[in-house]
Amino acid sequence: MQTPSWPNQDCPVHVAALTPGEGERAVRVMREDGTLTPPTRCRDAHEFRRLVHHERPGVDLHDPAQIFWEDHPGEWPR
Repeated sequence: MQTPSWPNQDCPVHVAALTPGEGERAVRVMREDGTLTPPTRCRDAHEFRRLVHHERPGVDLHDPAQIFWEDHPGEWPR
């Protein structure tokens, strides 16, 4: 099941843009079966890794072809 609003069909993880004043970034994962997780708020790289490894094991978190960052790749709110 694919959704037309998914920004990049070949990229299984989507990280929303940093928003001033927000302490988190919303992350969505396309599972192997094509279903999507609801937006999950991640405060830091540790929460991000845990979510992605749970929902989509095997994704390389350093591969830009697998992680779509709307902006500031790898950066988390302070």
